[in-house]
Amino acid sequence: MTLVRTSTLGYPRMGPNRELKFALEKFWKGQTQADDLLKVAQEIEHAAWKLQKDAGIDLITVGDHYLYDMVLAWSESLGLSPKRFEGLAPGLQRLFAMARGVDGAEALSMKKWITSNYHYMVPEFDESTKIKADFSTFLSDVERGVKFLGKETASPVVLGPVSLAYFTKMSCGDKTSLLASLIPEYTKLIAALSALGVHEVQIHEPALVFDDSELLPLFSQAYPAILSASGPRINMVSFMDDVGEKNYQWLIAQPTIKVLSLDFTRGNNLGLIKKHGFSDDKVLGAGVIDSRNVWKVQPSVVSALLTELKGLVSSELRIQPSGSMQYNPWDLECEKDILSKPVGRVLAFAKQKLSEIQILAKATNGDEQALKEHTEAWAAYKKTVVTTNGNLYSENDFQRAEQYRARRPKQLPGVALLPTTTIGSFPQTTQIRSLRTQMKKGKMTKAEYEAAIDKQIAYAIGLQEALGLDILVHGEAERTDMVEFFAQQMEGMLFTTNGWVQSFGSRCVRPPIIHMDITRPNPMTVREFKVAQDLTSKPVKGMLTGPITILNWSFPRVDISRKDQAFQLAVAIRKEIADLEAACCKVIQVDEPALREGMPLRASDRDEYLGWAVDAFRLATAGASSETQIHTHMCYCEFKDCMNAIDRLDTDVNSIENARSSNETLEAFVGINYQKGFGPGVYDIHSPVIPPVEFMENKIKSFLECLDIEQLVVNPDCGLKTRTWPETVGALKNMVEATKNVRKALGVAA
Repeated sequence: MTLVRTSTLGYPRMGPNRELKFALEKFWKGQTQADDLLKVAQEIEHAAWKLQKDAGIDLITVGDHYLYDMVLAWSESLGLSPKRFEGLAPGLQRLFAMARGVDGAEALSMKKWITSNYHYMVPEFDESTKIKADFSTFLSDVERGVKFLGKETASPVVLGPVSLAYFTKMSCGDKTSLLASLIPEYTKLIAALSALGVHEVQIHEPALVFDDSELLPLFSQAYPAILSASGPRINMVSFMDDVGEKNYQWLIAQPTIKVLSLDFTRGNNLGLIKKHGFSDDKVLGAGVIDSRNVWKVQPSVVSALLTELKGLVSSELRIQPSGSMQYNPWDLECEKDILSKPVGRVLAFAKQKLSEIQILAKATNGDEQALKEHTEAWAAYKKTVVTTNGNLYSENDFQRAEQYRARRPKQLPGVALLPTTTIGSFPQTTQIRSLRTQMKKGKMTKAEYEAAIDKQIAYAIGLQEALGLDILVHGEAERTDMVEFFAQQMEGMLFTTNGWVQSFGSRCVRPPIIHMDITRPNPMTVREFKVAQDLTSKPVKGMLTGPITILNWSFPRVDISRKDQAFQLAVAIRKEIADLEAACCKVIQVDEPALREGMPLRASDRDEYLGWAVDAFRLATAGASSETQIHTHMCYCEFKDCMNAIDRLDTDVNSIENARSSNETLEAFVGINYQKGFGPGVYDIHSPVIPPVEFMENKIKSFLECLDIEQLVVNPDCGLKTRTWPETVGALKNMVEATKNVRKALGVAA
C-alpha cells in the first residue's frame, strides 16, 4: 500500500505585511543595523514555520529564507564573486553590493527566474574568483529550523551545484571546471548537514527543466560525487516544467537520490512516469497544487491525477505544491471583499494551500468527502462567471496600415537624431503614496486627488524640459504598478488589499486576479496624457502595459485558455490607443517586459505560445495610424531564442534593458539584423550609483558601432520609480550631456 505524506518546498519570505521589505529598505538607508534586519527576517521565518507545523505538514523547508534571492545567497556563501567586489567584506556588505552595486562596482546582472516574474542575480566567475565556502550562516539557520521543527520535519534547502554553475556567467574557464571546484564544498556541506542529524535534504536543481545537452554531463559529474550513502535522504527538486526524457531517465537510475519532487501543474511529468516507470525504492514528491496561481485545485482534475499517480508509485507519495509558495501572497483571510464573493471560495493563498495539502492527502487515502467543499465552491463560482460575446478578427486587425519603412519618416518630425527619453515612470515618493492613501481613506476627493497628481505631472514635465530630454513622459505618479493600474480600470479583474508577492530584493507587486471576461469600459490614461501634453510642445508618450505582460503578471483564469485572455486584454489596449490618438498623442509605448518569461521551456511548445502572444500585441497596436510611433519595452530576459518573434511585433522602437547584460541583449538584436528603432539602456536604474558622463558617452558610442544613428534612441534601461529624485536628476542630466557630446562629435544637429 502506498504511504501518503505531505511536504512543502518553500514559503513566502516578505512576511504577512511585507515586514522584510521595510526592514531591508531601512537597512539600506543606514537607519538600522544588521542585527535589526536579521531579527525581522527570523521572526517572519518562525511565523512561516509555525503555520506549516500547525497545519500538520510532515516535511518543512529550512535554510531558505533569503534576504535578496536564492542564487545570490548561495553565490555569496561559496565566495562566487567577481574581481570588482574583492575589496568588500564577505557577508551582507558584499551580498548587497553584488545585488545593488556600489561606487566603482556595477551590480551583477539580473534575469527573470525561469518562466516567472521573480528575478535572480546572475553569478559571475572571472580570473580572480576563488571558490571558498563559508556555510556558517546557512548552517546556523538550519540549526534554528531543526530546533523549532525537529530533525524529522526540518528539511534544509540547498541550491544544487549544477544549477549554480549553469546560471553563472563565465569570463574565463568553463562550467565543468567551475563545477569541479564546487563539488568538494558541497560534499563538505552535505556532511555538515548529516552531522546536524537532519533526515532529509532538498537539493533544488531548477536547471533540470532546461532542454540543454550541456546539462546531463554536469549532473553526472556532480551526482553521486557530493552525496554519501550513509548521509541524509536526498530529495531532488525541480519545478516550473517537466524534466524531459533524458533527465528523467537519469534521475530514476540514481540510487543515492531517494526522493524526486516533480511539478505536475506544468509540463508532462506524468507522461514521463507512464512511459518510463518509477523506481520502487523512490519516493515521489507530487507537486499537484499550483504554487504560482491562487486558484484552489479543481476536484475533477486533481482527483484523476492523484489516482493515476497512486497507481504508479509503490512506496511513498508526497502531496505538495509544485514549487516554493513564494509566488503566492501570504494569506487570503484579510481579503474581506474578495471572500464575500463566490470567487473567494475557490481561491487559496499560501496559508490556504497548506490546508489544501492536507485535504488532498485525505482524498488520496480514500476519503471521498475530502473534496466535497471544493466541488460545491467551484460549482457556485462557475454560475457567476459573466461571459462576453467572443470577438471575430480579420487579418487586417493584426497588420499596421503601412510597413515600417513607409511609416517611419512620417513619425515625430523635428525630433533630433539620437532622441533622449525615459522608459516611463519617475520616483514614487512618500508624498505621492500619501496622496493615494488619503484618497482611499476618503480624506481627499477625486477632484483634489487629480489636482495633486497634476502638480506632480507638471513637475515631471518641467524637469524634463530643463534637462533637455526630447521625448517626454508624464511620470506615472497616479500609478501604483504597471499592471495593477490598468487592471483596476478593466472589468473582469479582482484586486487584493494585501496580496503582495516578491519580484526581487525588496520589490513587491500585487498581481490582479482574472476571474471573468475582460472589457475596458472607459479610457484609462487619456486625462493624464492631456494634462502633460498641454504643458509642453515636445511629444509626450502615452504609456500603456501590453496584453501579454498584464496576463503573465496576473493570476490568470484556469477555466479558459491564456490565449483567449490575452486577446481580450489586447482589444482593451487597442481601444485605449485609439482614444490616445484622438487626444493627439503621437508616440505610444506598449510595454511587454513579460513576453519572454511566458515562453514554454520546451522548443516544441514555443511556436504556439509565441504565435498567439505576438498576435495579441499586434491586435493591440495594429490599429495605430502610420504617424503614431509605437514603442515597446522589454527587460531582464534572455531573448536569443525568440528574436524572430520580437521582430514580428512590428514596433517602431524597442527599448531594452541592457546595462546589466554586458551588451548580450544588444548583440542578439544585431544578430538578426534588426532594422527598426532601438533603445538599449545606457545605465542601470536598479543601482543607486549615478553613472558619470564619460561612462554613458562610451556606451552610446559602442551602440553606434553596430547600429545606424537613425535607429538609436537613448534611454535608461527601465523605469525610474524605485530611484530617488536626486539619483534620477543626476543620472538623466549626465545621460543628456553624454548624448549632446556624441551628437557634437558626429556633427549631428540637436
